[in-house]
Amino acid sequence: MKILSVGNMNGTSNTCLHRHWALTKLTTKIDVVNTRDKKFTIWYKLANRLFQYGFPIRLPDSPKANKQILKLINATGNDYYDIIWIDKGITINPETLRCIKRLCPSTKIVSYSPDNMALRHNQSQNYLKCIPLYDIHFTTKSYILDKMKSLGAKRIEFTNKHYESSFHYPRTLTIEETERLGGDVGFIGAWEKERCDSILFLAENGVKVKVFGDGRWNNYRNIKNLEVLPGIFTDEYSKALRAFKISLCFLRKINHDLQTSRSMEIPACGGFMLAERTIEHLSLFEEGKEADYFSSNEELLNKCQYYLENDDIRQTIILEGLKRCKLSGYSNEDSMNRMINSVLNDD
Repeated sequence: MKILSVGNMNGTSNTCLHRHWALTKLTTKIDVVNTRDKKFTIWYKLANRLFQYGFPIRLPDSPKANKQILKLINATGNDYYDIIWIDKGITINPETLRCIKRLCPSTKIVSYSPDNMALRHNQSQNYLKCIPLYDIHFTTKSYILDKMKSLGAKRIEFTNKHYESSFHYPRTLTIEETERLGGDVGFIGAWEKERCDSILFLAENGVKVKVFGDGRWNNYRNIKNLEVLPGIFTDEYSKALRAFKISLCFLRKINHDLQTSRSMEIPACGGFMLAERTIEHLSLFEEGKEADYFSSNEELLNKCQYYLENDDIRQTIILEGLKRCKLSGYSNEDSMNRMINSVLNDD
């Protein structure tokens, strides 16, 4: 099997890079195109803003990923790629996909995105024009299948979020790491009003919370029982999820999420997950056995207080959550294997 992997390959905690790592475990014949090896230009930001206002303006392709793809296609001769995997290809142009189909008619072109691609703030004009040209779309949003079909998707499949087993696993922590990265209750992520309100409610009621985040979180540095620190993106991310007694898992309201990457990453890192209660969370981890959930700030507070006082129960849930990750095949490697098989077995 020969694969061309296209996406953002920067950083170490980048989930797109983690999916690429999983692809490399499925085949030795793999080429890569990094769509983000250059910083966003002023024109990119302006074009994106204009698109959000409704103008049909394409995003510029500063790294020349489209040219790189076509160069690799032309170099293959008759040794076609079996799959071209494009991870959130918002700068990939329809002309590129049409050229692939003309030169390599047997190649399957796959679109994957961890975001809600039915919403404009995640799209681009480039992407909208490409939707009908993909052989299959994979989405982690179960509720957008019909919408994506209305946008032109020929075939779309839902997949749960994943974790990277070589990055998200229970780390052995030093005393210093546990003290520096851990705490009673913790959260790692961007500021949003709803999650901020929940965290402030905990702090106001005597629960000590540590937040690793930047931006508007910095406005809350002087709140009693709340410690705000810069965001973490290296292996310290996984270590912090292990070090917290309770890791909070909030969902992005702007995306209407029912699960998020942390839904998998927290249990996989050997952390205790206390997440917003959704139908998908309940199907992924059994409530009160493999994770726990809340539907209000009052319930969140009560469960934080309960689990901070019952360490044995909390540790049992941590072990069961980790076991569920493995038994249910939530890793990138297992998930990518399922998706690739689905692509290749479609007749």
